[in-house]
Amino acid sequence: MKKLLILLLCIAALVVSGCGDKFAKEKEAVSKAEKAAMSMQLPVVIKPDNWKQPRPTKQEGERYQAGLNKLITAEKKILAEMQKSDAQISQMLRKASDESEKKDVLAFRDKVRQDRINFVKKISQGRLSGDTFIVGVGSTWEEVEMVYGKPVSTGKQSIGSKEYDYKGIKFEDWIGGGVPPLEVRKKWVSRTVSCVTVTAQDITSDAGIQLGMTYDEAYKILKSKYVNKTYNAKRDTMRFDRYGKDGNTDVTVQFAMKETGPYLMFLSFKKDRLIRYAVAPN
Repeated sequence: MKKLLILLLCIAALVVSGCGDKFAKEKEAVSKAEKAAMSMQLPVVIKPDNWKQPRPTKQEGERYQAGLNKLITAEKKILAEMQKSDAQISQMLRKASDESEKKDVLAFRDKVRQDRINFVKKISQGRLSGDTFIVGVGSTWEEVEMVYGKPVSTGKQSIGSKEYDYKGIKFEDWIGGGVPPLEVRKKWVSRTVSCVTVTAQDITSDAGIQLGMTYDEAYKILKSKYVNKTYNAKRDTMRFDRYGKDGNTDVTVQFAMKETGPYLMFLSFKKDRLIRYAVAPN
């Protein structure tokens, strides 16, 4: 009887171990690496608002640039660790022997991504302008990759501009000052995003804008989000005016928000439905 009991206990142990998480060790390793990466000390960087009075001092601008340099240096290290985690998760997916295991790994990947989103939102406070898509105008390229991964393409390579294309959303930056000399453009290095353009219906902005909306629906959302309660019409704090069109649209609308800097939202409509949405400098 005693031998039978021992045998049954051994069988039970084998059954339990067989039903455990096949990738428990790998998941634990990824979780620890992600936590360590996101625990790195980062400088708090707040972009000066050049449209407020009195205007920011030269020293404030220099502190912002210095802080941004330190932030990007640290973020490169964090991003490198995250990319290692992504490679490990991809390996788990390849080793998954059935749909149940694959579903479990995908759920773990979604959790990792959500943790990264929360992290990026926290560290980018005070640096973004206009409507955002977790990241946006003012985000570093490292933060874009933390949220969206490696770009599907980098667009047309040209001196003085940078572009990250994803499915339905594009991030861009370019050198300012008209058309600087070639030597100046060659030395230029992009550090943050200046423009975001959305062309996919499954992407919703943080304000709540989604392609397929009517003119009135989009206007109502933007007005509720970006028009200050103390709006002064004489200062032209906000304007929502129609202008121009191209072969693919009936009208493109410009929503200006001067309260938070020279940033505009451009909404292109076809048959009163939003088909393209962009956030960019004036």
